[in-house]
Amino acid sequence: MSRKQPIRVVAACGLGTGTALYLKMTVEEILRKAGIPAVVETADATLAPAMNADIIVTGPDLAEMFRQRARAREIVTVTNYGNRAEIQEKLLAAVQRMEGSTP
Repeated sequence: MSRKQPIRVVAACGLGTGTALYLKMTVEEILRKAGIPAVVETADATLAPAMNADIIVTGPDLAEMFRQRARAREIVTVTNYGNRAEIQEKLLAAVQRMEGSTP
């Protein structure tokens, strides 16, 4: 998948620190290996919905709130932060949907 503009991804958790930082590093690695240019930032639960992002990656506790309030085009809900395969599958599917491809 080739893009001219990098996608903007926000890794979000309640406080925007531990879990968000872990997700950020995982998301950056997954997108880099897939050849998808991206800018990945972290945010807390109050800042993330207001950010100009293509995708927000978060846990199930915040996902529904983000679906209702966030400006992002896609919300990726991760149930197991330690499961890299889950994050990769859901993140790449979201990128494909955003690009108008079939996952």
